Amino acid sequence: MGSLTESCAFVIFGASGDLAKRKIYPTLWLLCRDNSIPKDTVFFGYARSDLTKDQVRERCSPFMKVSSEDQDSYEDFWRRNLYLRGSYDKRSDFETLNELINKTVGPGANRLFYLAVLPTVFESVTSNLKGCCMAGEEEGAWTRIVIEKPFGKDSESSDKLSRHVASLFPEEELFRIDHYLGKEMVQNLMLVR
Repeated sequence: MGSLTESCAFVIFGASGDLAKRKIYPTLWLLCRDNSIPKDTVFFGYARSDLTKDQVRERCSPFMKVSSEDQDSYEDFWRRNLYLRGSYDKRSDFETLNELINKTVGPGANRLFYLAVLPTVFESVTSNLKGCCMAGEEEGAWTRIVIEKPFGKDSESSDKLSRHVASLFPEEELFRIDHYLGKEMVQNLMLVR
């Protein structure tokens, strides 16, 4: 995926949602605290909700594990965060996101897009990402798309979504996470132990 010194835009779609506040932001904070994410990574929260970065931080606060000696690192983590309100189906909002990414980390930065949104908007989000927000490949940057949530509601909808994202992105750029399936698997492993 590249070296740990490359700049990166980490965009969280659904940044105002429950999954983001309970799991994604707390995990990103812990990874930053442990120096497992490059220092020049900037986190962009994106959602339809009319919020500020400080309001996102406040919503996440009950789920963040911060000791008194981690306070400076925690403040640094939030300094590396931005929030943008936008729709999931308007190309102009994705163009605005791309402008913000280019202005903040540069057009040659790597880009990771984390979709923690309803499956009903996966198609519009991925289409708009492909049309507006890809990393500058001529500069050697990479793009990754992480799709979290149930990947469709049945095999037909899952196949349709798979065909759609495969028409937009090469397989090495896609990561699918179904946290419901993963949760059950982990619970079964714990029972076996």
